[in-house]
Amino acid sequence: MIAGERFDVIVIGAGVVGSSVAMALAERGLKTLAVDIDLSGRLSSSEKNAGGVRATWWQRVNIALCRASIEYYQRVRDEVGFRQKGYLWLYDKDTFAGAVEHIPLQRELGHQIEALTPTDVHCRVPEIDKLDGIAGATFSPEDGLINPNLLKEHYRACALKLGAQFLDRTYVVAIDAGASNVRLQCWQSDEPHTDEGLIRMMTQDGPGEAETGRVFELNCDSIVIAGGAWSPTAMKLLGLRNWTQPIRRQVCIVDNRETNLANYGMIVDTSGVYFHNEGPHILAGYSPPDEPPGYHFNYDGEPFFLNEIWPRMYARMSSMERLRHVTGWAGLYEVSPDRSAIVGRADPTKRVYEAHSFSGRGVMQSYGAGQALADLIAHGKYSAFDASALSRDRFDRNEQVWEELHI
Repeated sequence: MIAGERFDVIVIGAGVVGSSVAMALAERGLKTLAVDIDLSGRLSSSEKNAGGVRATWWQRVNIALCRASIEYYQRVRDEVGFRQKGYLWLYDKDTFAGAVEHIPLQRELGHQIEALTPTDVHCRVPEIDKLDGIAGATFSPEDGLINPNLLKEHYRACALKLGAQFLDRTYVVAIDAGASNVRLQCWQSDEPHTDEGLIRMMTQDGPGEAETGRVFELNCDSIVIAGGAWSPTAMKLLGLRNWTQPIRRQVCIVDNRETNLANYGMIVDTSGVYFHNEGPHILAGYSPPDEPPGYHFNYDGEPFFLNEIWPRMYARMSSMERLRHVTGWAGLYEVSPDRSAIVGRADPTKRVYEAHSFSGRGVMQSYGAGQALADLIAHGKYSAFDASALSRDRFDRNEQVWEELHI
């Protein structure tokens, strides 16, 4: 029963990151509640991504949190659909030197990675038969692909088993955060929302006049903002500066009966297109650099495939000449100024914490980030996983954690 209960921590947002945080808090014996406007996550970044997991990054904290997550995914691989088939990353002449320069750091942190010549690339993946523009590549065998929905449900199941609770169709209307107590004014809808209703609610600051539901109050010692691209709503209620923007990312499911990429993991081309096998099809995505920020969920369909995906894939592989569009979707990255997550204490005077703005690596870092933040909340300091470099005050200190390998 939620009414009248007091919680140690309330997590606002229960996507893959929020659910990981809830599990980690429950593991530490904290009475935890996670609230979300839509636990199914129809519009969440957790459900609308390419499923890649890699520790191939250039910043120490990003490598470390991804390594911690990968080690956990290895232990529960069957539950979360983790397939370690590696990441093959192709570089042009402007980026390959930087990739090689960061290999010692990656190896220092336990990340297996090797440098390849263009000839090596063709030998590794014969389908890549057009080598123009490839200066070199890296291959990381422990990286791979995961089922984000299964991962989210795994976190939730573990959290529930440990006593955590999840509250659906719940919108936080107001937050009164003191030094030792936090009160949340909440509204819970009577019925599930449509996609259009969810977008209207999240972009127009609350339920409309036509919505029916109940208003109630929740009390806790601490809160965590983990709403992904929707986190600015909670930050606005707390008077916190929002550093990030939602950016649309489109992913296509395509078909080529002549080519089967099932033996490979994720491949990232020099052009920025990325792709991997997806059942009987191929999943391919591309992020146009001029994509405007905003809560845009319209999928541009076959024109996006024909203009952005097919030319880049055919320019790299002759076998993609007859590639055809099947379906696809659009989702959101929540992109920070340095393209790294914001994790830590959101307000030094209050018990307000945050874990959001992962800029496309929420699934990759969800376990490590959840464990790190739970230690900070439960013990007042980081323990096994140090995420201090990701605190929001880095922007004021001009100590950004700029991440180069962003797609």
